[in-house]
Amino acid sequence: MSNKHGGSWIRAEKRLAIYLRDRFSCAYCAKDLRGARPREITLDHLTPRSKGGDNESGNLVTACLSCNSSRGNRPLSAVACRSIRRRIERRRCKPLNVELARSIIEDRGNERAARSIR
Repeated sequence: MSNKHGGSWIRAEKRLAIYLRDRFSCAYCAKDLRGARPREITLDHLTPRSKGGDNESGNLVTACLSCNSSRGNRPLSAVACRSIRRRIERRRCKPLNVELARSIIEDRGNERAARSIR
């Protein structure tokens, strides 16, 4: 069920909706991840799963692999200064646009299907 680097623990459209909400930037270092390789862009649990955190969108933020890995399961207050915690709080309260994410995923699938027919 859980794949550390992106797998089946979260639906693809929800993952993309969180990336869109967070504008494809790391919640911690603010790195622009739009051109990143898929392995370099992750979702981080604000309250780690090992400490009772869930997979709800309000508990997940976009993070670069480096920041996510270095944080581990330490509390947010131990790794992020007050200004970063405020930025994260503003981010996580924004609504997700799952419909947009679903549409993007469906359009990519349609493009692939059209290319395979040619």
